[in-house]
Amino acid sequence: MDSSQNFWFNGLNKLIKFLLFGIVIFAKSVFAESGDSSATVQQLQQLEVRIQELKAQMQNTRTEYGQLQRLLQNSEEDIGETAEGLEKLQKELSDKRNELKGLENRQKEQLSELTQQQQILAQQIRAIYMMGRQDYLKMWLNQQDLSTVGRVLGYYNYFNQARIQQIKTINTTLQRIESLKQEIQEETTELDQLIATQSRKRKQYELSYSERQTVLTQLATLLEDQDKELKQLEEDKLHLKSLLGTLEDALKEVPQPQGRQILLAKLKGQLPYPVRGKVLKRFGEALIGKLRWQGVLIGAEPGSKVQAIASGRVAFAEWFLTFGLLVIIDHGEGYMSLYAHNQSLYTKTGNWVEAGETIASVGKSGGRETPALYFEIRRQGIPVDPTQWLRR
Repeated sequence: MDSSQNFWFNGLNKLIKFLLFGIVIFAKSVFAESGDSSATVQQLQQLEVRIQELKAQMQNTRTEYGQLQRLLQNSEEDIGETAEGLEKLQKELSDKRNELKGLENRQKEQLSELTQQQQILAQQIRAIYMMGRQDYLKMWLNQQDLSTVGRVLGYYNYFNQARIQQIKTINTTLQRIESLKQEIQEETTELDQLIATQSRKRKQYELSYSERQTVLTQLATLLEDQDKELKQLEEDKLHLKSLLGTLEDALKEVPQPQGRQILLAKLKGQLPYPVRGKVLKRFGEALIGKLRWQGVLIGAEPGSKVQAIASGRVAFAEWFLTFGLLVIIDHGEGYMSLYAHNQSLYTKTGNWVEAGETIASVGKSGGRETPALYFEIRRQGIPVDPTQWLRR
């Protein structure tokens, strides 16, 4: 191995570390950046932007968390007030029912007394009638004093009138009891309705409280996740700053092979597709949340040949995380191409490959359910629309 190759592999090892770090960033919702210092600076800037965005999001989450806590407090107070009001209504209803029961008992007593007084009055009337006939008969037969007979009949009449007045009083009392019963029954009906309304309110408040408690728990989890992400981003930022100090020198040590200078910029719109198949996902389409596809996903038969779109140095050829078996080719001048989810790799890190050379076969590594090739082109670390570089 000559000195230039030693220089290449020493620099390449540092480059791979950078590429791997970039892929980890992709797993955190940011795609891998290229291996030059300007891309690293740009990645640092992107990290800083993401950190500031995350801090703003965390502040918003904390604000929302605080607002929700106050709403929970209001819900608890509403539930407490509703429970207190419900208890008062139930006590009032119980008192009214007891009062109604007392009136019903009193009504029974009055009805019993009325029946008794009516029976006594009937007996007295019959007695007067019978006595009156006998006294008149005796008076004519015995020639008794008419004044004595009249006085006796007057006494009976007095008692009868008193009895009749008592019966009237009982009837008046019964009417008043019936009226009170009607009022109390109306009040108990109204109280039943109020209790039903209050119970519904209480259930609504409890449901609202439960829903807010669920959201509060979710916000607490979100805050925890955001805090973890922020810490990781801060670590990533420190790592990149450290990497930036050595990356420039390391890349300067990587020479291009003699006679293999590439001008990929001049091949825009002329490059072949890396595999034949149907484009399933296009550059810029929604991926997850705010994330968008930064390459294209091409559906193809498993085992189909994956070919390099242009010549270059293989910067990475291994299995890695959600990319599965992955190949990254550095084409020079800040251009790189990425081929992921392969079934097999036919090249190794450090190899020089020519345009059209088979570098892998289509698969579904990295957790895909169906075979496809994920393909990406980057310029100065920035993803570009691959279809603008490929032949139509």
